[in-house]
Amino acid sequence: MNDTVLEENDAGLILAAEECPSDKFEGYHSFSQFDDVIIRKLSAHGPVLLRGGRGSGKSALLIESHRRMRASGSAFSIYMSLRYLPLLQSDGPEYIGHFCSLMSRAIADELSAQGQSVEFDFAEDEIALQMSLAKLARALDKRIVILFDDAAHIGREKPLEVFFDLFRTLSSNATSCKASIYPGVTKFGVRFDVFNDSTVIDISRSDVSGGDRYFSDVIKTRYPALANREIFSDRLTPDTFASLLGRAVVGNMRAFILACNRFDGKTRVSIPDVNACMLNMAEDYYWPLMEEVAPKLGVYEPLVEPAIAIFEAIVDHLCRPLRQSGRAIAQDRVTIHRSLVSQFSKVFEILEYLGFTAKREASRGMKSGGRGPVYAVNLCSLLEQVPTKRLTIEMIDEWIEGKPDLAEIHSSAATFGSIALPTLAPDNKLGILAKDVQVLAKSKAYPYGLTEDKIARLKGEGINTIQELAETADTRLLQIDMVGPATVKRMRDVMLQAIWM
Repeated sequence: MNDTVLEENDAGLILAAEECPSDKFEGYHSFSQFDDVIIRKLSAHGPVLLRGGRGSGKSALLIESHRRMRASGSAFSIYMSLRYLPLLQSDGPEYIGHFCSLMSRAIADELSAQGQSVEFDFAEDEIALQMSLAKLARALDKRIVILFDDAAHIGREKPLEVFFDLFRTLSSNATSCKASIYPGVTKFGVRFDVFNDSTVIDISRSDVSGGDRYFSDVIKTRYPALANREIFSDRLTPDTFASLLGRAVVGNMRAFILACNRFDGKTRVSIPDVNACMLNMAEDYYWPLMEEVAPKLGVYEPLVEPAIAIFEAIVDHLCRPLRQSGRAIAQDRVTIHRSLVSQFSKVFEILEYLGFTAKREASRGMKSGGRGPVYAVNLCSLLEQVPTKRLTIEMIDEWIEGKPDLAEIHSSAATFGSIALPTLAPDNKLGILAKDVQVLAKSKAYPYGLTEDKIARLKGEGINTIQELAETADTRLLQIDMVGPATVKRMRDVMLQAIWM
């Protein structure tokens, strides 16, 4: 069995920190002073929840925290991905059993990787796990830090109540639990008080410059050619370019890297080039996200259509003054009355999770009366609806500066008047599991997808759906002609990204 050569520049896989090979992690990731503060909090004592949207860098921060603790020996840390299908398909005692088994194996593997001679007692329930952790801490004479990645899945909230009960139970003087969650997790359970039982850190990076050179530093590290002033036109500097792209994707790191990839190797970059990049991102990144996420939302899948409608209504509201009152530049942030946000709460969570919008303030007074959160809108979708579709230096300056003048959608406005929410089904099944493996092919929705050859080989073995692929053992996959360990890992990585966003 031979492996075919896998594409190293696969945007989806490179950008998923969970699948980045350990020997390449440092080369692909750099961390700012802002990131270092978060990493220190993840390494310190006490429970922490790291909150951020899709591709915001949660996994990278957890992995880097683990790397630094392992290097310093300050604590015994375990990085544990909860991308495990049985956890999505179970609840109650069954979930606890899978969780304890998964965690016991992760701790044993980490002890082995660090060359520790201490054995960890395998646990089948939370009490046994708690006792085993206490015993391990005494044997090592170290604090234990457990970093749970992908603890939350936007399409399946019910098991989260069980997870947060476990999170609270396992946290002690000797054991610190940390977990990544997405914006809008609502079902923490009755025993878990999110603000008293943990410290919540929002990973959201500023999407306006304000003197912050974060995005410029990322470009210098990962795309040094794009930090060269000589390749930019007279009215565009490397810092302006970096700040604009950072603002265009509302600070989302995965989208930022994908945008930068479009300029890699260019010898000349002008404002029309950035204009084309932003319009292309709207067409082949943002809108395909909706297509990709729909079957992963479980009970919330019917909310995709209202999410599209609400986002289009927001963008139309921001662009209307350009058509009606002669305003030159579209406002890029909007205060939405809290009653509307409450009415469409899960829809706003979906938009924020996917990076269509980003909450910038939890509450602000409105000129029209009342209060509401402030949302920044990605500039790619905004520019797409600007009548001229033409980016100007004046737009760039205003959008980067982040002027305080905000649009407003008040409670009595008709902006969302025609949008109705569907009745949600009681089950939590994820539609993605029943999808044909063909959906994993490379496409706008799945840029990290499998080749047609690999899909044909899977189907030739009777593996037709994503669920069947998930339940097929590696040993069976390795028996397929022209499929070796690297290809199996690729299949697993793509499958997990398909299920977990």
